[in-house]
Amino acid sequence: MNTVSSLLAELDRVIESRSYIASVEILDLGKAMLKARLYLDRELLVQVYRNDRFNTTNFVLIQAGRRIFARDEVKR
Repeated sequence: MNTVSSLLAELDRVIESRSYIASVEILDLGKAMLKARLYLDRELLVQVYRNDRFNTTNFVLIQAGRRIFARDEVKR
């Protein structure tokens, strides 16, 4: 199960083991929420959002400022 703490630990592991990730930026971090960006190059990144309170995890691939793919978790 994804949680904020497990995703933070995974980000650390990914930074060390994936040479194609240029950098990671934590945009927002709270007790139950995480928003981070994994930069693959200057114009290509993956944005990760996790909210433990609502049990949602979303991933977005952004190229040149445009959302080109997403995997959103929507609860109905």
